[in-house]
Amino acid sequence: MNTFELKLIAPDGVKYEQEATEVILPTPDGQIAVLANHEPVISVLSPGEIIVKQGNKEHFLATEGGIVEIANNLVKVLADTAEDVDSLDELKIEEAKKAAQQRLADVRNDEEYAETLAQLEKQIAKISAIKRRKKYRS
Repeated sequence: MNTFELKLIAPDGVKYEQEATEVILPTPDGQIAVLANHEPVISVLSPGEIIVKQGNKEHFLATEGGIVEIANNLVKVLADTAEDVDSLDELKIEEAKKAAQQRLADVRNDEEYAETLAQLEKQIAKISAIKRRKKYRS
């Protein structure tokens, strides 16, 4: 099975630096799957789930966005956040989602609206990742 080097970096440090057989990344145009010898690409990451595969092993990370560069069998991900999906606190995320939804009703300008909407999108992406993991385990 062909592999490539994956390096995932978040503000709090290197989250992942190993060989992988596949990585699935959330982008504004949908998910992209990266395999060994992928064509060079630079893309923005959207809030969502990063799935790292090593053969039949899978690792699931939630991200709030970032950028990815793919070239020469090296995938470099610079993520705003990268949290293990199994460590996310669903209750806290639901509360943050509700708070963002309430703030949307009180926004005063376009900038505040965009920031609040981005926060809401990040919480929704985390909740979706948690629900997919629960369904996956069932």
